[in-house]
Amino acid sequence: MDRVPPLLATAVLGLTLSCAPPVRPADTASDEAAIRTIVNDWNGYLKTQNDSAIGAIYDADGVLLPAGMPRVSGPDNIRKFWAVLWPMKAALQLEPATIRVSGNWAIEEGNWTWSSPAPSGEFKDHGKYIVTWRKTDGKWHAVQDIWNSDNPPPQTK
Repeated sequence: MDRVPPLLATAVLGLTLSCAPPVRPADTASDEAAIRTIVNDWNGYLKTQNDSAIGAIYDADGVLLPAGMPRVSGPDNIRKFWAVLWPMKAALQLEPATIRVSGNWAIEEGNWTWSSPAPSGEFKDHGKYIVTWRKTDGKWHAVQDIWNSDNPPPQTK
């Protein structure tokens, strides 16, 4: 009789599983805090018009995916994209809502507000965004950045 009785096998399996340490989710609070700090710094760079610091937030293969415009690839082109905003005297504010971290990747979802002078007063807009982050050598960098407006598109006549 070479077979293990089913009751004995079940008892051994139950004992083994009850002795195994519980699987705990990774502590992602410090990574989430690090990304929130970067976004806070990013808001400061927007106010001080520091496109070089904004460009450095992005990964070497980072991309912007702006609504109604072509893709912008690489930190230097991304820096140039942001530099175009400064003559507009615009104010842009990013507000992260959620950041979900999994290993060396994170997804940030948030809201943005925009205002700029316009001939008829002040132009205001608001919307949502998603940034994909990647942690390399202990530092978080934006890999993909996409946003769109909550306002309806302009009506054509």
